[in-house]
Amino acid sequence: MAVPEDHGGRKAETARNVAYINYALLFAAVLFAGVPAVAAAVIAYAQRDEAPETLASHFAFQIRIFWVAFALAMAAAAAFLGVMIKIAAAMFDVTRIEGWNAPDIVQIDLTRLTLDAPLVFLLALTSLFAAIGGLWLIFAPALGVMRLASGRPMGHSARS
Repeated sequence: MAVPEDHGGRKAETARNVAYINYALLFAAVLFAGVPAVAAAVIAYAQRDEAPETLASHFAFQIRIFWVAFALAMAAAAAFLGVMIKIAAAMFDVTRIEGWNAPDIVQIDLTRLTLDAPLVFLLALTSLFAAIGGLWLIFAPALGVMRLASGRPMGHSARS
């Protein structure tokens, strides 16, 4: 429900408070597996068109924070999927399975699991994407809160 403009700037103050709450939700996403970030993105999408220009820039920045974090999480998940496929391929000897009773003869052979360069690379890539995503969800909302507290809009440069 929109608050009328003629009540002493309450609409702008409400939008500013919502922006603060969204930054808190984005920051909390690090601790709660990204779920609060989804809520923050939905709220930001709903608020950005109705908010004053300065606050609209913050809502647009919050949407950007969400999508960058989402892309980093998907990249980490893809790299981790590669890790799991590599481990599963090394553990299960599926080349010798024949016939209808195949599930009964699947054998797990842990001696074939080696820590080779592709596996280390995929593990490092998973860790890198996850770390960058976590840092992004800590520092980007912190920057937004500082600029919001000083009444400055979010732009593409530090000078805006």
